Formats: sequence, C-alpha cells, structure tokens
Amino acid sequence: MNSKLVIVVAITTVIFTVNVFASENVAKVVIMRGQVKAKLSDGSVVDVKTDQSLPEGATLQTADKSFVKLLFIDKSQMNLGPNSQMVINAFPKKEAGIITLVKGQIRSQVTKDYMEMDDKNKSKLYIKTKTAAMGIRGTDFQVNYNPENQNTALITFEGKVAMAHIGKDNRNEQLDQGKLEKVVSSDKAVMVTQGQISAVNLNVAERAMVPTKLGTKQIVALEGNETGLKESTSTSSSKQFRNPIPPGADGAAFSNSSTVMDKEISKMGVDVKASQPQIDKTTASSTSNPEGFFNVKTGEYKLPAGSIVDLATVNIIPPPTNAVFDKNSGTFTVPETFGKIDKSTGEYKAPVGLALGTDGQFKVIDAAAYQKAQAPAAEEKRDDKNKDDKKKADDRTPASTGDTTTTAAPAPAPAPALAPPSMFAGRPEMAAFVTTNAVVVPAAATAAVLASAPVVGNTLQSIADDQKKKTEILRQTASETGAAAATTSKVKFIFDAQ
Repeated sequence: MNSKLVIVVAITTVIFTVNVFASENVAKVVIMRGQVKAKLSDGSVVDVKTDQSLPEGATLQTADKSFVKLLFIDKSQMNLGPNSQMVINAFPKKEAGIITLVKGQIRSQVTKDYMEMDDKNKSKLYIKTKTAAMGIRGTDFQVNYNPENQNTALITFEGKVAMAHIGKDNRNEQLDQGKLEKVVSSDKAVMVTQGQISAVNLNVAERAMVPTKLGTKQIVALEGNETGLKESTSTSSSKQFRNPIPPGADGAAFSNSSTVMDKEISKMGVDVKASQPQIDKTTASSTSNPEGFFNVKTGEYKLPAGSIVDLATVNIIPPPTNAVFDKNSGTFTVPETFGKIDKSTGEYKAPVGLALGTDGQFKVIDAAAYQKAQAPAAEEKRDDKNKDDKKKADDRTPASTGDTTTTAAPAPAPAPALAPPSMFAGRPEMAAFVTTNAVVVPAAATAAVLASAPVVGNTLQSIADDQKKKTEILRQTASETGAAAATTSKVKFIFDAQ
C-alpha cells in the first residue's frame, strides 16, 4: 500500500515540473515586488505575476522600488533589481544561456551542479551589456550597467567570472555562445574572483579593468542586499572628516614613517597598527599590488584596492594617493570628501551638496550645503595655516627696543569658495592615463540606444513625455501655492531592449 502511494507522488511531481518548465518556457517567477512587466516575442506586454513562466526571448522590466527573482531550468537564480531591464536571449538545456542586461542591475546565483558540467573550460552562462561580456564560472555575482555612459561593472561575491569588453565594431552584433566564448577567453579578458570588482568604464579606458578589491564596507553590504531594495538604516551626517594625511603625500609611505600621522589617526579612533601597509614598490605593475597601475601603451589598468563603485552611474571612485591603508584588509580607504558607503545597502552617497555625474566628475548641486559640510575641515586647515604664518612672523620679528607702538593685526582672509573634488586630481598618473585611453561617449548615448532599438511605438514615448511634463507642472504649482500635489505618476513602461 505504501509503495503505491510513493509511485503516485513521484508521478505527480514529474507532471508538475513539466508544466512549470514547458518546452518553450525557461524561467519561473518565484518572488516579485512592485511593478514588473514582460514583453514577449510576439510583441505583447503583460504584467508579471508570481509563479508565472517565461519563455526565451522575453524582456523583463522593473519599476522603481520593484524587483523580480527568477528560477531557471538549470536551477540557477537571478534577481533583476529596481529600474532595470533584461532580455532572456537564449537558455537551451544543453548549451550556456545568454542574458542581456539593458540597464540597471542583475544579481545571480548559479548552482554548483550547473557549474560542474562536462566541459569545465567553457562558460556556463553568459551575461552581456552593450560594452561587456561576462562568462559565468562562479556562483554569486552582480552586474550593473548604465546605458547613458555605457559603463559596465562586475562584482563577484563567490567563485569567479570572466569579463572582457565588446569592441566597438561588435556592439550592435547579435553574439551567440561561440562568439561570446571567444570574447571572454581572449587575451584581454580578466578573471574576477571573490571580493573583487572589474569594469568596462569608457570614462577611463576601452578594455576591462584588471580586477581590484572592492572597499570592505561596500562588498559586505552589497552581499547582503540581493534584491537591491534594502532600505538604509544609517543616520545621515553632513560632517566631512578630514584626511589625516597631507594633500599630495603618498598614503602608504606616509603611514610607514610619520609619527604625526599616528597621532592624527589615533585622534579619530583608528587602530594605528592597522594603517601600516607593507608594499613592495618594485611591483608597481603587478596585479597583486594594492596601489594599482596604468599601462598607457597597452591600455591595461588597475585602480587601487579599496575603490568603491557608484551603482547608479557605474563609475568607480579610487582612493587618492594620500588615502589611509588598512593592512588587515589590504585596501586603501576612500575619504568621505569623495563620498561614503551606506553600511546597510552598499549604495554610494556623494558628498553633501555634490552629485557624481555619468562622466565621472563631481558637480555642485547645492553650493551652500557643500560649503557648510566642508567648513569644519576648511576652518581647521586655515587655523593650521594661520598658526604657521604667525610662527614665521614671530621668528622674523626683531627683539623689542622699548617702543610700545602697536600695529593692528590684519583682518582674517574670507573663506575661499570650495571647488568640488576631482577623482583624477588625487592620482596624476590616472589623469594622464585617462587622457590617452578614455573613449568619448556621445552625450546623447541614451537617445542612440532608443533610436537603434526595435520600435515599440511613438505613442508610448509621447504619453510618457507628456505625463512627465504634467507631473512637473503640478509640482511647480504646488510649490508656488503651498498646496499638496501628487509626487508619483503612472508612466507606461517603454521597452527599449535590442
């Protein structure tokens, strides 16, 4: 009797599996939040629901504060983050799948069973953007892509992932498994392992960056934020802490020799011993060197260990030359004058009053707020300078001759307007490298993507544009009259995937 029951249950399970993953379906929606839509191969657009099955050729798009988690036929899982879009190009049972990230963020965990396929020399899954291809040979990773500047970033949490840039001549080409494998197996490909980041950042160079360690705080926070929807629990502070190392000084060398540095760091409550790096200067071009390197001749480069990434613009912020080095983690610390990382979400926050543009440069958006936030550090620097000036003046003053005539002290100079920091100014060698190797991205890159994409219909675009204008008018009217206006509006999804 028991044997018969077991047989019935087994048959039922097989039937359920076949129904969920029918021949034309390759993924199932297991979790979702907010608004998610899918455009199918026949052009129809549907609202995505939990337990829904999706076929090859489907394009998924999430709205703000929305995400969707997919389970593929190989048992691999993939999260599409907020304001993101991806295409399931192909997912055959006997070949590697191909996923295109059109914009936003993908977080994926590839099953170990899938990684143990017969041919271990080939990638088991390909994820591509317009400018980069990734061959998945690891188990937990994240990819971010910004279509405006065409930057791609890859972070590996576990295992390893191969990454390489897609040349300009091939960016509009349909790449199959064979072509993608050639890209990620080329001599310009890099292997990104646990705790590392690489990127194809056209603001810096054409090719993929040699992997470097991501800042410790950011890698830990991002690993725990799989969906990209985790909310911040940090308390905001406008205070900007001054870097204890003098401007222009080498952080590693200064940390090794300066007792002044030890005292300054101790005042901040930082373990002085943890700030003592052991760096071999003869390995300036070694991929293991935490200081990074720039090879103008080959275009190969590596940013210093401890760099952080802005997931929105997909720009990487490197520590300046005078950054503090943490021997325990083998990374430099990006000072808060360049922004900070939310310890809960892993998101990058630009300094108060500034915004990081897609071109990788800081822009002042609130001069008063920026001036106020930087005031303590600026005032401290002025005090130090005044003390030095006074000491020099005292040293030059002759001995008293009995004359009691006094001279009025000069009025203190007004505080100069603060200019926003420049990521490249902190590393002159990087500025020279960028000048030689950076690729100019058209300002209308987003428009170009839309123009080259399959036509969804000008009507939808017009509706979205009109709705945005109406919303802005309502907000402006509310601001002028003191009335409350709706801050959200339903804008139809516009699928611009290629």
